[in-house]
Amino acid sequence: MTDTRRRVKVYTLNEDRQWDDRGTGHVSSGYVERLKGMSLLVRAESDGSLLLESKINPNTAYQKQQEDEKFLTDLFAQLTDEATDEEKRQELVNFLKEFCAFSQTLQPQNRDAFFKTLSNMGILPALEVILGMDDTQVRSAATDIFSYLVEYNPSMVREFVMQEAQQNDDVSKKLTEQKITSKDILLINLIIEHMICDTDPELGGAVQLMGLLRTLVDPENMLATANKTEKTEFLGFFYKHCMHVLTAPLLANTTEDKPSKDDFQTAQLLALVLELLTFCVEHHTYHIKNYIINKDILRRVLVLMASKHAFLALCALRFKRKIIGLKDEFYNRYIMKSFLFEPVVKAFLNNGSRYNLMNSAIIEMFEFIRVEDIKSLTAHVIENYWKALEDVDYVQTFKGLKLRFEQQRERQDNPKLDSMRSILRNHRYRRDARTLEDEEEMWFNTDEDDMEDGEAVVSPSDKTKNDDDIMDPISKFMERKKLKESEEKEVLLKTNLSGRQSPSFKLSLSSGTKTNLTSQSSTTNLPGSPGSPGSPGSPGSPGSVPKNTSQTAAITTKGGLVGLVDYPDDDEDDDEDEDKEDTLPLSKKAKFDS
Repeated sequence: MTDTRRRVKVYTLNEDRQWDDRGTGHVSSGYVERLKGMSLLVRAESDGSLLLESKINPNTAYQKQQEDEKFLTDLFAQLTDEATDEEKRQELVNFLKEFCAFSQTLQPQNRDAFFKTLSNMGILPALEVILGMDDTQVRSAATDIFSYLVEYNPSMVREFVMQEAQQNDDVSKKLTEQKITSKDILLINLIIEHMICDTDPELGGAVQLMGLLRTLVDPENMLATANKTEKTEFLGFFYKHCMHVLTAPLLANTTEDKPSKDDFQTAQLLALVLELLTFCVEHHTYHIKNYIINKDILRRVLVLMASKHAFLALCALRFKRKIIGLKDEFYNRYIMKSFLFEPVVKAFLNNGSRYNLMNSAIIEMFEFIRVEDIKSLTAHVIENYWKALEDVDYVQTFKGLKLRFEQQRERQDNPKLDSMRSILRNHRYRRDARTLEDEEEMWFNTDEDDMEDGEAVVSPSDKTKNDDDIMDPISKFMERKKLKESEEKEVLLKTNLSGRQSPSFKLSLSSGTKTNLTSQSSTTNLPGSPGSPGSPGSPGSPGSVPKNTSQTAAITTKGGLVGLVDYPDDDEDDDEDEDKEDTLPLSKKAKFDS
């Protein structure tokens, strides 16, 4: 027999349709030989006597209690009746609590039917009445029942509160303005009020209720159908009817430059409120944005930066950090217009040189602005708070922000510089396929020593740009390039005049002025080129070396066609052969060439 040790209250229905209390015991299930099947057993908590023994089958009475409308109707009627004795009400609400707890052991299909029946019988209106009572034990048990409902099906709770609000709105239209009081008496507002008014020094109940509210406002578990979107409808309801109740303690405590009440319990409560508001900033869209900007919520939250409780000041800073992390210009303009970095900078300076969580969190927020290059906030911080932050040199965050600001101003003052950078960037990453090889040859034809840091390589097609549109580093590079090409041509011409040519370097002259990249085979028909018949160095001409060298390419410049080849692995051997050839007599040289 498996004993689950679940504590339950046992009631029996007498002939007068009244429930008799049989006592408290522990429920278990197991095979009973006498009943020939699995049975439900409840043994008394006091003496272990058997309070209940019932075979489990579809016709068992306890299993059909969730379908017994009379049972549930009587239960909820007695719970909400003001004439019910307080002790009796406590027993009934505890029974209902145990009843909901026991449902967690049911199969999913049976559990669905159980909660659906509770909803149809009016458990939520009953809970609303119970939560409004003064008895703390009754309210605590009702809160536990409400948590079962929210965790099982939050959409069911949302639908109820929205219908309730609609009914109250319809009624309020028929009442005078002085009688409109039912509008704020909503189940979800009762939950918020109990969270705010929790008398527990550790706020255990408030933490539980805050978790339930977070589940209810979480868009991740909201449904979306073809006809309606639960997120849009419920969030519209929540910000209209409930958000002012949630933010009431925050607004009441931040009317001055520092918190009105700064005791530990108040700080804990405000930290819970800020945690839920931060969740809303992250998961809601224009609803929370409109509310924060219209009600000036961020400025009121930053008043808590002056709290003596570090955890509350950090909660306020986390709220602002979440807003900045969205990189929304509506938020940014609101921050700049109200100078909402001032409380943060004051807290940073008051913290001094202490290396603690507050110091790290503030620096991280400014570092995020610098790394993400949020231009509007960068300019605002430097223009208004640089004098207070310029001496902070143990991190490079603020100097980096100043550098970002100066770069922004430089681009604004010199838009031609931005245009040139854009041209170079587009040229470098969006090159025409036909000029790709031209640029590669220019790159490999340039010594690394001739390149300076920050210089960009431009294609020959960019030579035709006006001098005013080209940056000085580019002009210097092109001048060195032309000088190098002229030196190479002189060396190559001398090589041709001597009647010899290095096996690893070939020369080609052309009268063309347009830069072009051709292979060796394409230059064989040009008269006087190394690849044409009869020219020095061609495979079919005297003095050429019929050696299987690497592929050859040529770059045409204004002065001629300069050829390049990929050097083979035996470059050193070729150089040694050339040196030996230079030392041979002319007669041996002729034999070697033939």
